[in-house]
Order: sequence, then C-alpha cells, then structure tokens
Amino acid sequence: MCLGIPAKVDYLGTRVKTNFALLEDVKPEDWVIVHAGFAISKLNEQEAKETLELIKEYMEFSENKREKR
Repeated sequence: MCLGIPAKVDYLGTRVKTNFALLEDVKPEDWVIVHAGFAISKLNEQEAKETLELIKEYMEFSENKREKR
C-alpha cells in the first residue's frame, strides 16, 4: 500500500526533498499531499488535519493489533 502524506510547505526548514513541479502556485505554509517525493495535490488545513488524524488512528490500531499477537 502506498500513502500520500499531508505536509506543510516550508522551503527553508523542509527535511524531505519534494518536487513541486506538478503543482502551480504552491507557497510556503500551503498544505500538499506528498507521494514518492512529489507534491501531487494541494489541500486546505482542515483536510490536512483530518487526514493526519486518520493516519495516526490507523498507526495506533496497527500497533495495538501487533501487540495482541
């Protein structure tokens, strides 16, 4: 399974190399979906927070399931 992860654009403090060539008008502080090193879509802050929360819930579920084995 591949995931696109929401990330806030910060050109000066970024720790992940991301190619923004696929999107127009991306500015620092914008939220984007990053997949395989490419920013593939922009999203608003609410969408980003909801997506990050879902990923967090999945990770917690996955860890709990592993511990029960």
